Amino acid sequence: MEYLLLYAEGTDPQPYDPADDTIAAWVADVEARGVSEFGERLRPGQDATTVRVREGRTLTTEGPFTEAKEWVGGLDIIDCRDLDEAIAIAARHPVARFGTVEVRPFVRWPDADPGARVVPPGLADRPVKGKRYVMFVCADPFGETGGQDDPETWVEEMDGRGVRLFGEVLRPPADATQVRDRGGRVLVTDGPFTEAKEWIAGLDLIEVRGLGEAIEVAAAHPMARGGSIVLSPLWPLDPEDDHVARAEREAPERGRRLEPRVGVER
Repeated sequence: MEYLLLYAEGTDPQPYDPADDTIAAWVADVEARGVSEFGERLRPGQDATTVRVREGRTLTTEGPFTEAKEWVGGLDIIDCRDLDEAIAIAARHPVARFGTVEVRPFVRWPDADPGARVVPPGLADRPVKGKRYVMFVCADPFGETGGQDDPETWVEEMDGRGVRLFGEVLRPPADATQVRDRGGRVLVTDGPFTEAKEWIAGLDLIEVRGLGEAIEVAAAHPMARGGSIVLSPLWPLDPEDDHVARAEREAPERGRRLEPRVGVER
């Protein structure tokens, strides 16, 4: 089964010590076991851009949809036997020691090819030709629906343009599991990392010229008319890096937005 791992601060964040960062060992383990499909770090929440379409107007705001302080700091897609194994993998991730790892299964479509995977083979070897964003498709249970719009029409268009690299629908928040490690004790609780009324219903990885095109792509998605789309740019991370030096190097970037400014009607 395929699972999405989302990394966030959670409700009881602990101090992060870059000297104790074991991400290189974790990555080596999941790759050696053949369970890793995809993984990326994301820029902090201030670099996220939320896109909504209301009455035909495209509205953009800086930051994620949720007003809570936490947002997704990175993600992995894994393919393993079952939820128990996914929880064990999540518990060994260094974020579990100072934050929260949300484990969420992808939807399993009854007519899907048994061998199909969320991430297409060879993606890691594909040259990067633009800027990549994770496009979080967020549902609002109190929002309007997208009418008769079919997401498959959007998928076909973006696949045809070469903009969409992959994407899939997630099981609802009721099927989410939070995993933390506190002092060597693994804590497992039900539910997503945020209690906001909107929730992540799926995601896509897109490759575009820049934020302007990413907003156009997001606004064309049917969910933008009833929920919201959050665009989070990738933030490259070398697992083998000196993480103490990396943290010092990146410190000036934290707390300020590096993406183009938005917040206007289009």
